[in-house]
This record gives sequence, C-alpha cells and structure tokens, in this order.
Amino acid sequence: MPRVDICNHLRKYVHGWWLMRELHEYGGLVLATRLRRLSDGFFAGVDRVYRAHGVDLSSRCVPVLFLLRDNGPTGITDLARQLGQTHPAVSQMSRTLAEAGLLVDKVDEADDRRRLLALSPKGIALMARMADMWQAIVGAVDDLSATVKTDIPALVTSLELAMADREFATRIDDRLRLQERGAAEIIPFESRYRDDFKRLNIEWLEKHFYVEAIDDEVLSHPEDVILKPGGHIFLARYKGEIVGTSALIKAGRTRVELSKMAVTERCQGLGIGRRLLLAAIATFKTMGAKQLFLESNSKLKPALTLYEAQGFRHAPRPKMASHYSRSDVYMVYAPSETHSGLRSVMTRRAKLDATGGKVKRR
Repeated sequence: MPRVDICNHLRKYVHGWWLMRELHEYGGLVLATRLRRLSDGFFAGVDRVYRAHGVDLSSRCVPVLFLLRDNGPTGITDLARQLGQTHPAVSQMSRTLAEAGLLVDKVDEADDRRRLLALSPKGIALMARMADMWQAIVGAVDDLSATVKTDIPALVTSLELAMADREFATRIDDRLRLQERGAAEIIPFESRYRDDFKRLNIEWLEKHFYVEAIDDEVLSHPEDVILKPGGHIFLARYKGEIVGTSALIKAGRTRVELSKMAVTERCQGLGIGRRLLLAAIATFKTMGAKQLFLESNSKLKPALTLYEAQGFRHAPRPKMASHYSRSDVYMVYAPSETHSGLRSVMTRRAKLDATGGKVKRR
C-alpha cells in the first residue's frame, strides 16, 4: 500500500476512534449493563486473589457460606429469598459447594420432609482460613469508597431498600404515564366522530349501569340534542384515536348540565378525564349561564373525587325529577370562594322544597 494511502487510512481510523461513543455517555439508559460490568470486575478481581492463595472457589458462591455460617442450617428457598436470586440459581451454587465438600445436606428436625443446608467441617475450616483475605477485600472497598468519595456498601444498601420499596418496572411505568398525560389533546366535536362519541359512552354505561332510553336518544343524535340548542361536546384524541368524551347540555336558559363523561378503560389514569372536565368548565364560563350541575351515582367514587377536586359540591336535588334512574348524586359547580354562599342558598332551597315554598321565620 502506498505511503499516502497508509497515512489516510490511519487518519480515518484515528478520526473514527475519537468519534466513537462510550457506554457511559448513555447514562441511566444502560445502568444495568454498567452495573453488571462493575459486578463482573469485582468478581474477577476477588477470584484472582482466591486462586493466588490456593482457594479454588468462585466468589459468587461465598454469600451462601456467610448466610449458613451466621444463620445456621437453612433451606434453599430461604437462601434464595435472602440472596434475591432464583431457586434454580441457588440450587446450582449449593451443588457446587457440596461437591467441593463445603456443605452438607441434613433433615430439618421440625419437618422431616424438608432438607436443610449447613457448613461441613471442611467449610468451617476454609472460612477461618480466608478471614485475612476477606479483611483485605473490605479494606480495598473502603479505599475505593474514599477514591470516589462515596460509601459504596451504604449506597448499594440504599438502592436495595429503594428497589424493594418500589419495583423499578413500576418507576418506569409511572414515568411513561407522565409522558403520556401530555400526549392527549382535547378537540371539539365533528360529525365524523359521532360513532366514537356513542361507542365510548355505551362502553361506560354497560360497564357500570345500563343504557336508558334518554341515553340512546342523546348519543344517537348529538347534533340535534346537544349542539343545536347551544351545548358543546368535547373529545379526547390520543395517538390518533378518540378515547374520551364529555358534554355540556343546555337545561333551560340559565342552567347547563355536565354530562357524557367517559374515558376508555385502557386510557384511564392518564389525566384525560380531568382535562375533559377542565375544558367543559372553561367553556361553561363563556356561555353566560348561571349554574353548571351534574348528576352521578354514589358508587363512582373516583369520578366524584375528580368533580370535588375541580369545584363541584354536593347539593340538594332541585324539585324536578332526574332524567336518569341511576342518578342518586346531584352536584353543582361552586369554586371554593363561593362555596359557603352556595351552601346557604341550597339549604334555603331545600327548606322551600320541603315546606312547599314556606320557610318558618324565627
């Protein structure tokens, strides 16, 4: 190869070398791989020391010896729990130690069907022989901790406790949920979504109650029943699919009903219901109506909690009968600053209803 070509080849190789990304640049995304690499390094270093001192034993098996020395005879199931490893993995380590003559198998005195593992005399002697090596290993870990200014064993303990308190998969799922919360968009009703509006509400009704005649009328003709009289329909679109609905239905000249709140089950927990509710409240405030109310059922605890959190208060039902046989809850939108005033008005109205329009004066 000509000298110029060799120089160019080397220049490209060096240039590519410096551009190559290193594993640590991916941060927490490859944390398990990096921890595994560190773990393998610890095991390899300790194993090399063992071999140099004539000990033919894998350091991966040593925790079993420690647990048996300090806890006495123990079953494999309990060892697996304490080590945080699978039963087959601990069984394999135990067989390796038994074949080396370091463990013995004995019957549990409390239950002769249960087998326990215990240190053999050879195992006890080996552990006594290795005491100096283990002291040196602890010292090396202390040196490493001082170098990185972190108590490594304490850090690992903290991580173990945190992982036991809340699984890592759960933490990832929670983060995904947070990301997905912002992915849904609230859009106005369009005729092309008529079937989605009906489908979602029927799905909700059939899960919790049953479809009443008034439900079918409203859901089959939303433009005529809701929109033409001056109401509004809100839809939640998530990844191109309609997954939630809510509506404002005019109830006379001064009252508006919040209705048809539904979010498909697989998308619940993403905050979609709350966003639909907030969109409805914001629109109500522009309609010039005096009262926003809703009817619900006492068994729908999560929904009632959501309504209460956004300013709806339980109130006596007006004199007119409910549209829905399933309804046993009546709520009125009353933000906290007007709650006390509304309560007194509602109390007076309830007294009027109970006395046929007459309130006793004191």
